Amino acid sequence: MLSISSYPIIWVVVFGAAAIGLSGFGYLISTTAKSMSATEQAFARSIRIGLVVWLVLANVYALVVGLNFVSFIPVLAIPLLIGTYLMFQPTPTAVLRCVPLHLLILLGSYRVAGGIFVYAHNQHDLLSQGFATNAGWGDVLTGVLAPFVAYVVYKNLGFAYAAVVVWTCIGIGDLIVAPISANIFGAERLVDFPLNLIPLFLGPPFGILLHCVTLRAAWLQRDADVVEPQSG
Repeated sequence: MLSISSYPIIWVVVFGAAAIGLSGFGYLISTTAKSMSATEQAFARSIRIGLVVWLVLANVYALVVGLNFVSFIPVLAIPLLIGTYLMFQPTPTAVLRCVPLHLLILLGSYRVAGGIFVYAHNQHDLLSQGFATNAGWGDVLTGVLAPFVAYVVYKNLGFAYAAVVVWTCIGIGDLIVAPISANIFGAERLVDFPLNLIPLFLGPPFGILLHCVTLRAAWLQRDADVVEPQSG
């Protein structure tokens, strides 16, 4: 069987999604902080640097340590703990109160990249059908729904906050189902680089963190009654 590195489309999808997710998030934080105080601007610069460092470390980790249950726990827990701590600090809170929520949600469209699991199964039989179906289509659904939820928030429709909560539950739920499906149905080639960057970085670590940040921003803006204004 050919190695994962023999399939260029996997490299393009994985690193393309990583570039979109990280650069998009960094851009939104930076542009939001640009009109704020020096403290918020310094925070935005730190976030951009931190995202680049995180991606580099994730690549090194995926190549050197690889994917297994023991290695997956700190990769998931550390970013979520750090991110959760930061989200409730004064400076990040100030930025999240002002970040364009609809664009933050739209960024979640990168999750359609999870369709690579379906491709890897259907075209090359690299992954089990059970895993590819559960994890792949769940990611695709989350990514496809993102523009619709973003539009609802942009228009400030009455059910906007509820839509964000439901979409968040779908997105995080899929990221929980994925590793469970891998254990039940098997996903042996998922340990191969760069496919293992999805569970080690793009999937649960970055995906859940982005959902949590989005939900935190939605809560802050709803509480302050500044969720995107009605467009004519």
